[in-house]
Amino acid sequence: MTRSLFAGLAFLIIGISCLFIENIFYQYLDEDGVLHESFFMPLGALFLALGVLMLCYLVVKKLITLTKGR
Repeated sequence: MTRSLFAGLAFLIIGISCLFIENIFYQYLDEDGVLHESFFMPLGALFLALGVLMLCYLVVKKLITLTKGR
């Protein structure tokens, strides 16, 4: 496994974990109907986006090398 693949998968796992923690523990409505969220939501979205972008980059890079070999 290459380092970039490992990093992409790690970003995905961290992002999913942050969103799971946000959903379970830190999200609530107060008596006025205001939604309170922690820092885990934007952090989870950031890590999830980084992981997806990194894995998409690796797939495109692999496809380019496969088509150049033909």
